[in-house]
Amino acid sequence: MKLVYLSICCLLLSMTLLACVQSDTNAVIKKVPYSIELKNWEFRRAPKGKWFKTSVPTSVHAALYDDNEIEDPFYRNNEKKLQWIEDENWEFQSTFDLDSVFFKRDFVYLNFEGLDTYADIYLNGEKLGAADNMFRSWRYDVKNKLKTKNNLLHLVFYSATKKDDRKMAELGYELPGGKRVFTRKAQFHYGWDWGPRFVTTGIWKSVQLKSFDDAHFEDVYIQQKELTDESANIEAQLKINSQHYQEAKVAVTVGDEYVEKNVSLAKGINTISLDVNITDPIRWWSNGLGEPHLYPVKTTLSINRKMADMDQKKIGLRTIELVTEKDEKGESFYFKLNGIPVFMKGANYIPQDIFHTRVTKDDYKKLIEQVVISNMNMLRVWGGGIYEQELFYELCDKNGILVWQDFMFACAMYPSDADFLENIKLEAEENVRRLRNHPSIALWCGNNENSEGWHRWGWQANFGKRKKETIAQGYDKVFKEILPATVKTLSPDIAYWESSPKYGRGNPQHQFEGDAHYWGVWHDAEPFEMFEQKVPRFMSEFGFQSFPELKNIESFTEEEDHAIDSEVMLVHQKHPRGNKLIKEYMERDYNTPKDFEHFLYVSQLLQAEGMRIGIEAHRRAMPYCMGSLYWQLNDCWPVASWSSIDYYGHWKALQYYAKQSFEPLITSPTLFEDSLHVYLVSDLQETVNAELRITAMDFQGTELAKASIPVTISPNNSSIYYREKVSELLNGHAKDNIVFDIRLNDEETNLLYQRNFYLEKPKKLQLPITDIKKEILKNDTGFSIKLKSDQLAKNVYISSPRAGFFSNNFFDILPNQPVTINFVPSEQMEDFGEDLNIISLVDSYEVKKNKKK
Repeated sequence: MKLVYLSICCLLLSMTLLACVQSDTNAVIKKVPYSIELKNWEFRRAPKGKWFKTSVPTSVHAALYDDNEIEDPFYRNNEKKLQWIEDENWEFQSTFDLDSVFFKRDFVYLNFEGLDTYADIYLNGEKLGAADNMFRSWRYDVKNKLKTKNNLLHLVFYSATKKDDRKMAELGYELPGGKRVFTRKAQFHYGWDWGPRFVTTGIWKSVQLKSFDDAHFEDVYIQQKELTDESANIEAQLKINSQHYQEAKVAVTVGDEYVEKNVSLAKGINTISLDVNITDPIRWWSNGLGEPHLYPVKTTLSINRKMADMDQKKIGLRTIELVTEKDEKGESFYFKLNGIPVFMKGANYIPQDIFHTRVTKDDYKKLIEQVVISNMNMLRVWGGGIYEQELFYELCDKNGILVWQDFMFACAMYPSDADFLENIKLEAEENVRRLRNHPSIALWCGNNENSEGWHRWGWQANFGKRKKETIAQGYDKVFKEILPATVKTLSPDIAYWESSPKYGRGNPQHQFEGDAHYWGVWHDAEPFEMFEQKVPRFMSEFGFQSFPELKNIESFTEEEDHAIDSEVMLVHQKHPRGNKLIKEYMERDYNTPKDFEHFLYVSQLLQAEGMRIGIEAHRRAMPYCMGSLYWQLNDCWPVASWSSIDYYGHWKALQYYAKQSFEPLITSPTLFEDSLHVYLVSDLQETVNAELRITAMDFQGTELAKASIPVTISPNNSSIYYREKVSELLNGHAKDNIVFDIRLNDEETNLLYQRNFYLEKPKKLQLPITDIKKEILKNDTGFSIKLKSDQLAKNVYISSPRAGFFSNNFFDILPNQPVTINFVPSEQMEDFGEDLNIISLVDSYEVKKNKKK
């Protein structure tokens, strides 16, 4: 009986404990933040168009296309046919029911993360407010405005172009940059010399109903106060909104360190800080220098032992500083990461689609992965686009990619009325707060080329003295007062730079101080060799156009459009002199391509070879020059442009060349007067002992000269390790039939780096007609492709109708020296190779009869 009695007691006790646990769990669930996202909407042309279903986020253009109401905006010349959309007003509405939990909460907010751009917002017939800035979020207290059933959220979007017209009429004159400057939206929507004109509108970020009880976080800023090898001191700065006076506990966990604090909250906004100390901190490093270590940070707010709110993020411990110091040449411009000067290797980034909401998480992941494997360590987020999505910066944090972040102003002068300035101030504050916890943020830059345009592009000639003074004062107010003050107050550890570039190519100072945009090559049709003469302290823009591959062009053309100057191709070439300049440069360096497809191929070689001259000139000049960011990484639609990766994610020749030129340890040959100079450039932080081997051979593989030199390569350094007169190396042989095979081997003879170098332009080379043999084997990731030729095969290009990625392309095959690359298919496949197309440079033009075979 005792045993039965004890069993019954234990059972009753267990049931009581379980009931307590369940009761407490329900209380916890009630207390924690609760939110829903409103994704299902309808939209129409205002005021009486037909309603169409759509999901949010979206833009009107994307939604119309998804509902088959318009043709593909990118196809042929549809861009011109769809300009009517920007002049219309549009409505979006969503009907939703609510769980009763919302009506029991202390705080209920309706959050719009992003509205593009002018919109009136109504909930159940009541106007909540109006939006007028694409780059801001909008929040409304709707606790007493909601119903259990059939809530109607209604947004009316107004034509940005018509707003622009009215605002310019009110001002009385046109500002540099045109009408677009009046609207705080992505400036490239109005068209650029690489992008279409689609002045979009719509709900471009998420819409959420969020609810809280008692109190919640308004902001959590984890500021690094001090960092040494022994310890890190971090201050968690918390902004808490409380419903009433109450006692609470805040706690912060950084990695394994936990700190808590009891606080008394007043009604309204409370500012609380906690100090966290980390022993033996692990530093965050950029790609190529070490691990970009991230610490998880969890911040909680508890009231009456129940969680009221929680914030989670990841931070990196690092110091980053922009060093601008006077020296004998002018003034330095370089970044120090954790006390070490770092040469910045990368590109300028633009939005990945003109219709932002079509960019997927996989698109972001894939692009940053490509940046990493291309040996880049910095991207510049250009000022004519958008402050990017949170995922973009999270991926940069995770992968060690530093971000030069422009504020969203480009190639223009902006209004300076009080409302506009206040709008900019709020925009800047919100975005700096949003991004300041990311270790990838290295610099805040006020604008792209606004200062250069005002001082060097003749803009001032269009205005009288009084108007010039007004416009200049407006510039100063934004870029010398509002923005630097915002950065200093909210993100004091990150430098602010007023305008990129500091000086343009028209000012001789551009080579000696600040960052530079050098467009003498391209815009002024200067030869690529000018890149070697015009080396600045930091090159933040330089570039050259090319066409995408045929597969890309087939996505928006018919076969009848396949001519460079056809109507459709010109719609997808936005630079007014683009085709002319490509042809002019191509005639200098290459034989005339024999058809359309080969023209595309040669245009990519032209771009890649020219840009490599610039990249390596910058790297050879370190530490005088400490950055090479080319224009541009990616595209926002299928187009002829300066990109190295096309709209569909296909690598152009430039991306393969940049990957090689951005290796942490490279050989960089160049001709100086009548001598061959070979530099060794290292970003590594340790000394490397190696052997430099230089072999001169003809295109049939006969060795003509050879040198082998033991070398000790200093850390973070560029130096000449080999120089020899070309005449000595030629020994009577012709320049047009010689290639230099330049290799760097480690002490165990493992290959560290290999580069081929020629003494003549490609059009002068006596390239042999080759027979390239291939051998294809299946491997773990896809297929290996082994290629071999008994004579030189220059700029071998492999393509396939199958979707996938080639690990290398546009490479040379030296005589009887096989090259093996990998192909990683996008989808599973068992066989590969029958439809593989392989060409080399000699196949791109009509071969003269005297060409060597």
